[in-house]
Formats: sequence, C-alpha cells, structure tokens
Amino acid sequence: MQRARRVVLGLGSNLGDRAGNLALAVTHLGAERGIVVLARSPIYVTPPAGGPPQGDYLNAAALLSTALPAREILTRTLAIEHALGRVRPDPVRWGPRTIDLDLLWIEGEVIDEPGLTVPHPRLGERAFALRPLLDVAPDAVDPRTGERFADLPAARAPLVRAGGT
Repeated sequence: MQRARRVVLGLGSNLGDRAGNLALAVTHLGAERGIVVLARSPIYVTPPAGGPPQGDYLNAAALLSTALPAREILTRTLAIEHALGRVRPDPVRWGPRTIDLDLLWIEGEVIDEPGLTVPHPRLGERAFALRPLLDVAPDAVDPRTGERFADLPAARAPLVRAGGT
C-alpha cells in the first residue's frame, strides 16, 4: 500500500440542483473508506467548454487525502457519478450532466494509461478546473515539468463565484 498523498478532484454540474449535486458528491466522497476530504473550493459559475448549447456549470474542487491507487480513485468517482444520475458513456460529447468528477491531480504522480491521465491533460488550459484546484492546493506543481500551476496563464483568468462573491 502506498502512502497517503493529496489528490484534487474537479467537480462540475449543469443539470438539476447544481449546487446540491456538488454537495452530494463531496458527501459521497467523504463516506468512502480510505478517503478523507480535507477541503472544498468556492463554487464558480462557468460557461460550458464545448459541446451543444447548454446551461452554465457550477465548478469546484475537492482536496482529498488517500493512499488508494489512482485507478481505485477513478473507479470510486465513476460509481459516485452513477449514483448521482450520470450516464456513461455520455450520450453527447461534452453535453450537459448532473455531475462530473475529474481526477485532476495527484501529488507527485504522473499517470498515462488507457482511460486515466494524471494530471488531467487539459488542466493547465482550463481556468474552471485550475482555479478551484489552486483554491485547495495553492502550492500544487505539475509533476511532469515541476512548474507551479499558479504560474500558468489560466490561473489568472477571471471567474465568477456562485452567489456573486
């Protein structure tokens, strides 16, 4: 068994009770054996990144501590998505969804396997994922390059917090 390390999951929802979906996902994560939820970022309102016309997303991030292997974290997040009404495979690529849980970053780990890439391959380009990650792990670095995520241009992109804050 490996040592516990920090893991950041991205959370998104643009169907139904969006804020409730995010809260339920965090509750489910906290109930998982071997996972401790350390923090949750503020919630941001963001337009969809591609796909068909659809409503805005609410996006956030959860900071976890776990010794679980990355593949097991992925398996558990997919089960939580399913429990919250997400249908996979998605009927429409980048379409609307009740919940989206993305494994964004695992401290010190690089993974390139079929169906699992960590850090998330587009993390550095997507403010809606990067900014919440930095809210919960401001010192996070890209384990591929050693570059601080806070130094990437997307880290400075303007985002609107839910509730206008």
